Amino acid sequence: MFKRSIYTFNKMLKHKKELKNIKKEHALESVIQLEPAFLKQKGIKYLALDFDGVLASHGKPEICPEVKTWLDNFALKFGEEKVFILSNKPTNQRLEYFRKNYPQIRFVSNVAKKPYPEGLLKIQSLLNCDAKEIALVDDRLLTGCLACIIAGSYPILITKPYVDRQNYSKEEKFFNFLRYWEQKLFL
Repeated sequence: MFKRSIYTFNKMLKHKKELKNIKKEHALESVIQLEPAFLKQKGIKYLALDFDGVLASHGKPEICPEVKTWLDNFALKFGEEKVFILSNKPTNQRLEYFRKNYPQIRFVSNVAKKPYPEGLLKIQSLLNCDAKEIALVDDRLLTGCLACIIAGSYPILITKPYVDRQNYSKEEKFFNFLRYWEQKLFL
């Protein structure tokens, strides 16, 4: 954890300008606003999605109903086999949910946690593609978006992530706090 924090801090300083530019061209309120045509226009051929905050509130095993509707349509147009899940917490429940509902969407696992770029580099290696052909949708500047910048991929920041306010756990509060300060400092 300490090593990852030092790594994040150093990379944050190095890529401060790129992080500040994310809001202008790389931000959406919700993943359900993302269209395949937008990705095609940017030269993006593959999409990686974070789970917590992007597809569901933190710690939930299944995606939100409106996200399921979006993902069904998106995968049909974009190609389910071109979509990956890159989560720092790929639980067995989540893996099973995707195996059942989206058998061609692959989870990237056994890689260092974001902001280390290994997950994106693994996708790049798997597909034998350029880093710039991969986009990652994430709700955190200093994890997923920073990993994209380091890897040379296209970051998409979700500015209004899914948060379960009815069951507002300490973990959810902590991540909300981190998101708030990341955006306050950089956006």
